[in-house]
Amino acid sequence: MGSNDYRPDRRTVIRAGIAGLVWLAAEAGASGRRPHPPIVQASTATTGQSPVYPSETAFSVASENRLPGTPWRNVPSHWSATPTLEGFLGQHASTTQRRNVDVYVNSTLRSIRILAYRIGHYNGEGQRLVWTSAPVPVWRQAPPTLQRETRMVSCPWRVTTSIDTTGWPEGFYHLVLTGGSGRDHMIPLVVEPASVAGKAVLVLNDCTMQAYNDWGGYSLYTGPGHRSADRSYKVSFDRPYRNFDEVERRNAPLIRSAEAITDPGLSLAYTTEARISGNPDLVGGAAAVIFSAHSEYWSPALRRNVEAARDTGTNIVFFGANNVYWRTRLEPSFTGVDRVMVCYRKAELDPERLSQPDATTTQWRQGPAPDPESTLTGSVYGDREVKGMFTVEDPGFFAFSGTGAVRGATYAGLTTGEVDRLYPTAQRPEFAHAGNLLVFAHSPAAGVHDSHGWADSTFYTAASGAGVLNMGSLDWLQAQYDAAVPARSRAFASRVTQNIIRAAALGPLGHRFTAVPHGAPKHIQ
Repeated sequence: MGSNDYRPDRRTVIRAGIAGLVWLAAEAGASGRRPHPPIVQASTATTGQSPVYPSETAFSVASENRLPGTPWRNVPSHWSATPTLEGFLGQHASTTQRRNVDVYVNSTLRSIRILAYRIGHYNGEGQRLVWTSAPVPVWRQAPPTLQRETRMVSCPWRVTTSIDTTGWPEGFYHLVLTGGSGRDHMIPLVVEPASVAGKAVLVLNDCTMQAYNDWGGYSLYTGPGHRSADRSYKVSFDRPYRNFDEVERRNAPLIRSAEAITDPGLSLAYTTEARISGNPDLVGGAAAVIFSAHSEYWSPALRRNVEAARDTGTNIVFFGANNVYWRTRLEPSFTGVDRVMVCYRKAELDPERLSQPDATTTQWRQGPAPDPESTLTGSVYGDREVKGMFTVEDPGFFAFSGTGAVRGATYAGLTTGEVDRLYPTAQRPEFAHAGNLLVFAHSPAAGVHDSHGWADSTFYTAASGAGVLNMGSLDWLQAQYDAAVPARSRAFASRVTQNIIRAAALGPLGHRFTAVPHGAPKHIQ
């Protein structure tokens, strides 16, 4: 982000942590309980475009995307994560149970405005300004705290304002804090529908984003100085994001592709990984649950809830790779439940390994309770920093309808980044018996671990009739909006993506399509 980024050293964070604890103790008063900071309500008077849905039942994806979008030139795109202006939300989404969203802001400015841009197609504009606040007073908050044992950074801040999202159209948002003169900070926000029944649910990868978020100098990957030995074992949602590209590159392309579909009957819904993890029935009854390009960090509850939906007929789609890779736990913080994500990575470091072996935070494929990602996704993580050529294996597969693809057809720029593959010895889903695991694309791919490797795009059906589809390429969605990717490849990928979303939104894929391989590659026999 540049030389002005806020990245305190260890001594500064520890000293700040002590100050933060003193502040919390003072706020707690005689009761001794850790309080929820007082809510300061900002004016929700709107300027410009305003919400247009008087009730949640009135929302229509097609109608929403016929509204005029906001041109890219009018939308901030360079984000700050410094004490000048930064913030986070106090909950994972706006829900029917809680439409008032708490916003925590730290700033050296005196006041800011908050703008809500809904992400969508909007005739190619890509977003629409839905709401603008009145001026919101801001101030310097308490310093961040550092938990010594786990190296977790969190922010014991007071609520700056609470935004009432009642009437806002459902969807994904960029909530932009702006102080003018290019001082802008972005916070992703999801506005959930009242129900996901019969809808295709698009999932923001908030847990995976938090794993990579190194605000305050720490993430699940590195500590100060980018040293992996000093990485966090726990990361908190109670801090600003720094990894903004994860929103625009990994999530926004899914939303824009889905909302470019003009079918009037297409019904979409929106939620997050953390929300599914904490709510067993949230996606039950959905037509499909669709994950964006990068859904790597999964709690046992998230996996149970997704598999339970699959087993009752809900299609599952992964539009990326390296999914369901790390097993995590979610714990509460002062702002609420599931606000701390735990991932020790090594079983011997996890203090819960003996009491909760099934929740030990290692790779899903590792002990003490191995359950490889392939038993859900159909394939396993294979390689990174890949350059490959997406290659059609089964042109009769429904996703290729209308593309003109033939077996062996290749498309540059679509098999890149991280990839998944099908190994002969990999454990398969219990439903994927011989003849029920289709490799519909088998793509040569050279990466860090294998210069003569491959990537596989897979599909299988569950006993319920639900289909599980895994594209197996991290950059599949992003490539569709990358001018450096050949136009032929972008058009092909866009059609395939929309074919999958359309079909998945209509109910159990196994009731309409077969997963029987046609000329499957020899290496999976």
